Amino acid sequence: MIRSSTALALLAITPLAAAATDPYEVATTFYAAMQGPPPSTSAIAPLLGPSLRAAVDAQHAYEQACIALAARDVKPHMLDQSPYLLAPDWPETVHVVRSGARGDAAWISVEMMAGGYRWTDRVLLQKQAQDWKIMDIRWGQGGSLIGRLKQFSAVRCVP
Repeated sequence: MIRSSTALALLAITPLAAAATDPYEVATTFYAAMQGPPPSTSAIAPLLGPSLRAAVDAQHAYEQACIALAARDVKPHMLDQSPYLLAPDWPETVHVVRSGARGDAAWISVEMMAGGYRWTDRVLLQKQAQDWKIMDIRWGQGGSLIGRLKQFSAVRCVP
């Protein structure tokens, strides 16, 4: 009897241990962090793919270098809002739309609203080992997170 209950317990635990994160869950967790300023870097970093995380880290390091180089009476070159959101306001409501993955990639639509303004972002996720990671965000208003980070770093820190 002990052996059969042990085997049943192992069978019940195995799917939990082997279960990969779902792209919908990753997007939901990410946008939950976007609900209020400032988003937690420690909550966001594990959700990003390696190249996106490196680009965000590089943007932050570049911004810190610009702050160090700027004169006291000059505003340094920096993003005045979250790099993840194109809209200047934090979303008041977020609705992540569940969709299926195709192979190792998934596009998730995220509908947001701030004030009376609505927009939809599309999040590209890719399966990396057992987990889904955010690779880029395409904003409904145009552009993408990767593109924005490249544009930001192309500007000189000091005039």
